[in-house]
Amino acid sequence: MSEPTAAQLKDEGNELFKKQDYVGAIIKYTEAIALDDKNAVLYANRAACNHALNKYLDAVDDAHRATEIDPSYAKGWSRLAASRDALADWGRSAHAWQKALDALPKTKLSPAERQQKDQYTACLKAANARSNQPIVPFSINEKLGKFPWQVATDMLPELRRAGQEKASSSAWVIALAYEEFNEGVEMMKGMKITPQPGTPDGFVHHGNLEGLTLLSNGFMRDDRVFHINQPKWIDMYNQQGDLILASLIEIMLTKVQSFSKLRLARLGILKDSRPSRNLQQKRLKENGWDDVRPALAVTVRGWIMRAALDGGLRQQPQAGVEYYRRALDLVEWGRTIWKDVPKSDRGVVFEHSFLIGVRSLYLKMFMNAYTDDPGLNSKFPLEQLKEEAEDLIKETDIAVQTRDNSEPVDPGFISSFIVYPRGLAHALLGFYHVQSARYSSDPVERMFSFVKAAGEYTRASSKYAEDDESRAWYFNCTLDCLRSAGAPVDNFLMVAFGLRETMPKMQKIWAISELALSGRDQKIQENLDRADEFMKRVTDKTLTLEDPIPL
Repeated sequence: MSEPTAAQLKDEGNELFKKQDYVGAIIKYTEAIALDDKNAVLYANRAACNHALNKYLDAVDDAHRATEIDPSYAKGWSRLAASRDALADWGRSAHAWQKALDALPKTKLSPAERQQKDQYTACLKAANARSNQPIVPFSINEKLGKFPWQVATDMLPELRRAGQEKASSSAWVIALAYEEFNEGVEMMKGMKITPQPGTPDGFVHHGNLEGLTLLSNGFMRDDRVFHINQPKWIDMYNQQGDLILASLIEIMLTKVQSFSKLRLARLGILKDSRPSRNLQQKRLKENGWDDVRPALAVTVRGWIMRAALDGGLRQQPQAGVEYYRRALDLVEWGRTIWKDVPKSDRGVVFEHSFLIGVRSLYLKMFMNAYTDDPGLNSKFPLEQLKEEAEDLIKETDIAVQTRDNSEPVDPGFISSFIVYPRGLAHALLGFYHVQSARYSSDPVERMFSFVKAAGEYTRASSKYAEDDESRAWYFNCTLDCLRSAGAPVDNFLMVAFGLRETMPKMQKIWAISELALSGRDQKIQENLDRADEFMKRVTDKTLTLEDPIPL
C-alpha cells in the first residue's frame, strides 16, 4: 500500500478542520509538511488550527512561515494578522492586514475576493485604532494617599524588631516585592543610548542588564505591586530589552562559530520568541551553561512581563494566557530535561518556586480570560481551570515536602511562592464551583455547587495573612456563596465575624489598592450590614440561627 501524498494529507486535514477536530487536523498538516515543507498553504492551514486552539504564538510561527514561502499569499498574511490581533500586537497586525490587502488582485475581484477585501479593510482599520490607544496603567496618585507597598515599606523596621511574631504579615510580601520591582525600574531609568556609526542600528545601549530580572522577580512575588510611575515607562522597558538582546547576541557571537540567532523577544511590545529546544540542547552541549542560561532566562522573563503588559494593562487576557502558557511550558520542559543539573548551572528560572510563581500568574490570567468569554463553550474551559488549580495545590504540597529548610529565605518568600499560591488555587476552585452553579439547571446541584464554592473560598482566606486584603475578600466571597446556597444564618454570622475582625488589620496596609479602587470595601460592607440585620432579627426572635439565610 502506497504512502499518502502531501496533497492527500492536506485534504484529510481539511476534512478534520471542517469537523472542528483541530488537533487531528494539525497532525495531518504536520505530516504533509514533512513531505512538502515549501507549501505555504499547509503552514497557513496549520496556523488556522493553532489559532482555533488559542495557540496564537504557534499560529504566528506557521503563518509567518507561509508568508516567507509565498509573500503574495493573502490568506497567509490574514492568518498572521489575526494571530497578532489575538496577541494584542496591533502595530504588526496592521502591517500584516495591509500586506493581505496588497496581495489581493487590484481589479476584477471575484465575489470571494471582494468579501476578503472588505474583511481585511475592516480589520486593518480596527488594528490601527487599537494600536493608537494609550495604555491606562494602575499608576500612583499621591493625592489618594499611600499605596500598599509604600505603607508596608514603612512598616518593615517595626516588623524586623518584632521578629517571628510578625513574620506572617502581608507587609513582608508586598514590601519585598516592591523592593525588587522598584530596583528594576531604577535600573531601567539608568539606561542610555549613544550614537555609534557602524553598528546595525546606528547606536548602542548602556546600562545594567538586571532590570528585567528584578522587575519579573518583584512581579512574581506579588503581582499587585505592578504599577507605572514614570511617563516613559514602556519606552524604558523596551530599551532594557534592546540592551539585553544586544548583549546576548554579543555573547553568542563570541562563543558560537556559526551563529544562528535566536528569535528572542524584544521585551516591551515584544517580538514573538520561541527558542528551539533542540537548538538549546545543541548549544548547551557545545558551549555550556554560560551560553544557554541567559538566553533561556531572558526568554521566560520576557514572556512573563509581556503577559503582564498585554494581559493586564492592555486588558487582553487571551494574550496574557498565551505568554504565560509558553513560559510555563518552557519552565516545565527545562525542569524535566535538566532535572539533575545544579541550580548554579541551569539558573533560577527552573527552580520549583519559579514554576509555582508562573503557574499562579497563568491561572489568574486564565480566569480573567474566562470572564471575558464566559459560558459552557468558552475558549477557556472551566474544567481546565479546575484541573490546573488542583495541579497548583499539588505543586505547593511538593514544595513543602522537598524544600531545603537550611536555605535562608526572607520572611515573604514562603508566602509568595507556597502559601499564597495555594490560597489562590483554592479561590479559583471556588470560582469554578460558582460558575458551575450558574450554568446548572438542577436547583439541588446548584445549591451544592455554592456550598462547595463557600468551602474553597474559606480555605483560600485561611492561607493569607490576617492583614492581607485577599483574606478579607475571600471571606466576602464565602458570604456571597452562603447566601446563594441558602445556608443557615449561623454559618453566615460566623464568617462575617471573621471578616469584621480582619477589616481594620487589612485597612492599615491595603486601604488604597486596585481592588479597593474597584469597590472592594462597599461590597464587603453590604455583607457586614446584612450580618447586622440578621443578628438584630435573631435577637428579636423573627429569625433563628438555624433558618436559611433570607434572600
